[in-house]
Amino acid sequence: EYSPPFLPVSADANVVLEPFTAQQLPPRPIEVMDNVMGGMSSGGWTPSPSSENCAVGAFRGSASLANNGGFASLRWRFPTVQNWSSSTGIYLKIQHSSPGEHTFRLILKDSTCERIRLTNFKAIFADPSTNGDDPILIPFGEVGDMEQMGNAMVGAPAFNPSAVTEIGVMAIKPTVVGDFELTILDWGLFN
Repeated sequence: EYSPPFLPVSADANVVLEPFTAQQLPPRPIEVMDNVMGGMSSGGWTPSPSSENCAVGAFRGSASLANNGGFASLRWRFPTVQNWSSSTGIYLKIQHSSPGEHTFRLILKDSTCERIRLTNFKAIFADPSTNGDDPILIPFGEVGDMEQMGNAMVGAPAFNPSAVTEIGVMAIKPTVVGDFELTILDWGLFN
């Protein structure tokens, strides 16, 4: 049985959480769906009405296998390059559909990705507990290899947290097919 690499840790973990603010993330993410290559998946972002912070809300949609598709994603592009080198990584507090089945991807881009077309870094995460109370901690040093259209780039440099240009989330086959919902209750940097 497959287990995603990043799951919630106990709330007792000795970490400091620094939530993203409305000033850090643009108010509306860019929607990137598989229709860029002929697919028919859909998705959108609904900011939480109970929060003044547009960085929390729900990503809802449907991942369709039609026309060789199978992904939906949201991307927040930073207006200036972010230096997160003083942090250990990204944390997320989430709830999502089909907790025993669905996994999602955190997407990161750095300045190197801006020079190499269609590249990014990804980390798989999920919260099978469904409560959303405990954070999922994704250390920068454990973010996957640079990918180009889903394929690992052998010999590419590691993710550079001192030159971050974009962050996002993705629902993708094979674990997400059909309707999904990923609610981001809180996210940001941790130490």
